[in-house]
Amino acid sequence: MNFQKWDMGSKMIFIATCAAIISFFFKWVDVGFVSENGFGQGAVFFILLFLYPFLMVIREKRMSKMLGYIMAIVGIILSYIYILSKSVDILGSTFNAASSGPYLFMAACGLLLLGVHKRRN
Repeated sequence: MNFQKWDMGSKMIFIATCAAIISFFFKWVDVGFVSENGFGQGAVFFILLFLYPFLMVIREKRMSKMLGYIMAIVGIILSYIYILSKSVDILGSTFNAASSGPYLFMAACGLLLLGVHKRRN
């Protein structure tokens, strides 16, 4: 495993996976008086979407681009659904309680998608 010898796509996949892991330490829900990170929300299972591309990069093996695209797109869709599901109605006003964690995770999924596209097999 030599980071310097990897192509741009492999580096993007590695950085996207690191960003996704870091996003779980951010707040995923923030209502002012109550907040939870990604571990408390159970969102940590989303990291499974990064497992296949990350392992293929670390092991320096050939990766199925279609499977990588599917994983990244499913991650974007699931994080979007998660953000939409955190709408809260308090005192007649509706607002979204999703904090910065799911947005960082969605950006990491976008970077994963770009990394899969740029990766040479």
